Amino acid sequence: LDTSTVSLSDIIGNGKVYKVPSYQRDYSWKQDHWDDLWADILSILNGDSIHYMGSIVLQNKGEKRYSVIDGQQRLSTLTLIVLATIKTIQKLIDSNIDKDNNQERVSLLSKKFLGDKDPGSLTYSAKLELNENNNSFFQTHLMVFRQPLNEKTLIDSDKLLWQAYNFFYEKISDYFQNNKNGEDLANFLNKLVDEKMMII
Repeated sequence: LDTSTVSLSDIIGNGKVYKVPSYQRDYSWKQDHWDDLWADILSILNGDSIHYMGSIVLQNKGEKRYSVIDGQQRLSTLTLIVLATIKTIQKLIDSNIDKDNNQERVSLLSKKFLGDKDPGSLTYSAKLELNENNNSFFQTHLMVFRQPLNEKTLIDSDKLLWQAYNFFYEKISDYFQNNKNGEDLANFLNKLVDEKMMII
Protein backbone atom coordinates (compact mmCIF):
# COMPACT_ATOMS: atom_id res chain seq x y z
CA LEU A 1 0.00 0.00 0.00
CA ASP A 2 1.55 3.26 -1.19
CA THR A 3 0.22 6.42 0.51
CA SER A 4 0.89 9.98 -0.64
CA THR A 5 -0.65 13.45 -0.51
CA VAL A 6 -1.34 14.78 -3.99
CA SER A 7 -3.14 17.52 -5.92
CA LEU A 8 -5.85 17.00 -8.51
CA SER A 9 -3.41 17.24 -11.42
CA ASP A 10 -1.08 14.77 -9.70
CA ILE A 11 -3.93 12.30 -9.86
CA ILE A 12 -5.23 12.88 -13.37
CA GLY A 13 -2.08 14.14 -15.07
CA ASN A 14 0.40 12.20 -17.19
CA GLY A 15 -2.23 10.31 -19.17
CA LYS A 16 -3.72 8.46 -16.20
CA VAL A 17 -7.22 7.03 -16.60
CA TYR A 18 -9.66 6.10 -13.81
CA LYS A 19 -12.61 3.73 -13.85
CA VAL A 20 -15.25 3.34 -11.18
CA PRO A 21 -15.94 -0.44 -11.00
CA SER A 22 -19.46 -1.67 -11.69
CA TYR A 23 -19.90 -2.84 -8.09
CA GLN A 24 -19.42 0.69 -6.72
CA ARG A 25 -22.54 2.62 -5.78
CA ASP A 26 -23.98 5.30 -8.04
CA TYR A 27 -23.29 8.99 -7.61
CA SER A 28 -25.00 9.98 -4.36
CA TRP A 29 -23.70 13.35 -3.14
CA LYS A 30 -26.44 15.89 -2.47
CA GLN A 31 -26.81 19.57 -1.67
CA ASP A 32 -25.24 19.43 1.79
CA HIS A 33 -22.10 17.80 0.33
CA TRP A 34 -21.92 20.40 -2.45
CA ASP A 35 -22.43 23.23 0.04
CA ASP A 36 -19.58 21.91 2.20
CA LEU A 37 -17.24 21.59 -0.75
CA TRP A 38 -18.08 25.09 -2.02
CA ALA A 39 -17.44 26.47 1.49
CA ASP A 40 -14.03 24.78 1.40
CA ILE A 41 -13.30 26.37 -1.97
CA LEU A 42 -14.36 29.78 -0.67
CA SER A 43 -12.01 29.40 2.29
CA ILE A 44 -9.15 28.91 -0.18
CA LEU A 45 -10.30 31.90 -2.24
CA ASN A 46 -10.30 33.93 0.98
CA GLY A 47 -6.72 33.09 1.80
CA ASP A 48 -6.45 29.60 3.30
CA SER A 49 -3.23 28.08 2.03
CA ILE A 50 -4.44 24.51 1.59
CA HIS A 51 -7.41 22.25 2.17
CA TYR A 52 -7.37 18.48 2.68
CA MET A 53 -10.30 16.71 1.02
CA GLY A 54 -9.73 13.35 2.63
CA SER A 55 -8.60 10.16 0.97
CA ILE A 56 -9.24 8.15 -2.13
CA VAL A 57 -8.18 4.55 -2.64
CA LEU A 58 -6.99 3.42 -6.06
CA GLN A 59 -5.97 0.06 -7.45
CA ASN A 60 -3.22 0.18 -10.05
CA LYS A 61 -4.32 -1.87 -13.07
CA GLY A 62 -1.17 -1.16 -15.08
CA GLU A 63 -0.52 1.06 -18.11
CA LYS A 64 -1.61 4.17 -16.18
CA ARG A 65 -5.08 2.73 -15.56
CA TYR A 66 -6.61 2.74 -12.07
CA SER A 67 -9.77 1.44 -10.45
CA VAL A 68 -11.41 3.79 -7.96
CA ILE A 69 -11.97 1.66 -4.88
CA ASP A 70 -12.99 4.52 -2.60
CA GLY A 71 -13.45 8.25 -3.17
CA GLN A 72 -15.41 8.24 -6.40
CA GLN A 73 -17.87 10.83 -5.02
CA ARG A 74 -15.01 13.32 -4.50
CA LEU A 75 -13.36 12.55 -7.82
CA SER A 76 -16.66 12.80 -9.71
CA THR A 77 -17.61 16.08 -8.02
CA LEU A 78 -14.20 17.64 -8.66
CA THR A 79 -14.66 16.73 -12.33
CA LEU A 80 -18.06 18.45 -12.28
CA ILE A 81 -16.36 21.59 -10.90
CA VAL A 82 -13.88 21.40 -13.79
CA LEU A 83 -16.78 21.14 -16.25
CA ALA A 84 -18.65 24.03 -14.61
CA THR A 85 -15.56 26.26 -14.76
CA ILE A 86 -14.92 25.45 -18.40
CA LYS A 87 -18.58 26.13 -19.20
CA THR A 88 -18.26 29.55 -17.52
CA ILE A 89 -15.27 30.37 -19.74
CA GLN A 90 -17.21 29.09 -22.76
CA LYS A 91 -19.95 31.58 -21.90
CA LEU A 92 -17.35 34.36 -22.26
CA ILE A 93 -16.43 32.98 -25.68
CA ASP A 94 -20.10 32.95 -26.69
CA SER A 95 -20.26 36.63 -25.64
CA ASN A 96 -17.17 37.35 -27.79
CA ILE A 97 -15.07 38.29 -24.75
CA ASP A 98 -11.34 37.71 -25.38
CA LYS A 99 -12.47 34.93 -27.70
CA ASP A 100 -9.17 33.55 -28.99
CA ASN A 101 -7.45 33.44 -25.61
CA ASN A 102 -10.48 31.93 -23.91
CA GLN A 103 -10.81 29.26 -26.59
CA GLU A 104 -7.20 28.33 -25.93
CA ARG A 105 -7.90 28.23 -22.18
CA VAL A 106 -10.86 25.89 -22.71
CA SER A 107 -8.72 23.63 -24.87
CA LEU A 108 -5.82 23.49 -22.40
CA LEU A 109 -8.01 22.98 -19.32
CA SER A 110 -10.06 20.30 -21.07
CA LYS A 111 -6.97 18.38 -22.08
CA LYS A 112 -5.41 18.67 -18.63
CA PHE A 113 -8.43 17.75 -16.50
CA LEU A 114 -10.95 15.93 -18.72
CA GLY A 115 -9.12 14.01 -21.42
CA ASP A 116 -8.14 14.14 -25.06
CA LYS A 117 -10.66 14.86 -27.79
CA ASP A 118 -11.03 12.41 -30.64
CA PRO A 119 -10.56 14.38 -33.89
CA GLY A 120 -13.17 12.27 -35.69
CA SER A 121 -16.08 12.00 -33.28
CA LEU A 122 -15.12 15.19 -31.37
CA THR A 123 -15.86 13.34 -28.13
CA TYR A 124 -13.50 13.07 -25.19
CA SER A 125 -11.53 9.99 -24.33
CA ALA A 126 -12.21 10.78 -20.71
CA LYS A 127 -9.79 10.48 -17.81
CA LEU A 128 -12.69 9.36 -15.59
CA GLU A 129 -15.23 6.64 -16.33
CA LEU A 130 -18.10 6.25 -13.87
CA ASN A 131 -19.91 3.02 -13.04
CA GLU A 132 -22.21 1.35 -15.55
CA ASN A 133 -25.31 3.17 -14.29
CA ASN A 134 -23.86 6.70 -14.51
CA ASN A 135 -21.20 6.59 -17.19
CA SER A 136 -23.46 6.89 -20.23
CA PHE A 137 -25.05 10.13 -19.02
CA PHE A 138 -21.70 11.41 -17.76
CA GLN A 139 -19.99 10.92 -21.12
CA THR A 140 -22.83 11.82 -23.52
CA HIS A 141 -24.18 14.85 -21.67
CA LEU A 142 -21.92 16.30 -18.99
CA MET A 143 -18.60 15.81 -20.77
CA VAL A 144 -19.95 17.50 -23.90
CA PHE A 145 -22.12 20.13 -22.14
CA ARG A 146 -25.36 18.73 -23.56
CA GLN A 147 -28.53 19.36 -21.59
CA PRO A 148 -30.81 16.34 -21.11
CA LEU A 149 -34.05 16.53 -23.07
CA ASN A 150 -36.12 15.81 -19.98
CA GLU A 151 -34.45 15.82 -16.56
CA LYS A 152 -37.47 14.06 -15.04
CA THR A 153 -36.74 10.90 -17.03
CA LEU A 154 -33.21 10.54 -15.64
CA ILE A 155 -32.42 7.96 -13.00
CA ASP A 156 -31.93 9.49 -9.55
CA SER A 157 -28.13 9.35 -9.58
CA ASP A 158 -27.93 10.97 -13.03
CA LYS A 159 -30.25 13.71 -11.76
CA LEU A 160 -27.82 14.29 -8.90
CA LEU A 161 -24.88 14.52 -11.32
CA TRP A 162 -26.79 17.06 -13.41
CA GLN A 163 -27.89 19.03 -10.36
CA ALA A 164 -24.36 19.06 -8.93
CA TYR A 165 -22.95 20.36 -12.23
CA ASN A 166 -25.56 23.15 -12.29
CA PHE A 167 -24.99 23.93 -8.61
CA PHE A 168 -21.28 24.59 -9.18
CA TYR A 169 -21.90 26.36 -12.48
CA GLU A 170 -24.20 28.81 -10.69
CA LYS A 171 -21.79 29.26 -7.78
CA ILE A 172 -18.82 29.92 -10.06
CA SER A 173 -20.84 32.22 -12.34
CA ASP A 174 -22.10 34.21 -9.35
CA TYR A 175 -18.62 34.48 -7.80
CA PHE A 176 -17.16 35.82 -11.05
CA GLN A 177 -20.22 37.81 -12.19
CA ASN A 178 -18.40 41.15 -11.86
CA ASN A 179 -15.18 39.77 -13.29
CA LYS A 180 -15.53 38.78 -16.95
CA ASN A 181 -11.96 37.55 -17.11
CA GLY A 182 -11.09 34.13 -18.51
CA GLU A 183 -7.60 34.30 -17.03
CA ASP A 184 -8.99 34.55 -13.49
CA LEU A 185 -11.42 31.70 -14.13
CA ALA A 186 -8.61 29.55 -15.48
CA ASN A 187 -6.45 30.40 -12.48
CA PHE A 188 -9.34 29.57 -10.15
CA LEU A 189 -9.29 26.04 -11.53
CA ASN A 190 -5.63 25.64 -12.39
CA LYS A 191 -4.06 27.33 -9.35
CA LEU A 192 -6.63 27.14 -6.56
CA VAL A 193 -8.83 24.06 -7.00
CA ASP A 194 -6.01 22.05 -8.55
CA GLU A 195 -3.04 22.97 -6.38
CA LYS A 196 -4.67 23.70 -3.00
CA MET A 197 -7.32 20.97 -2.72
CA MET A 198 -5.14 18.11 -1.52
CA ILE A 199 -6.11 14.44 -1.51
CA ILE A 200 -4.50 11.54 0.36
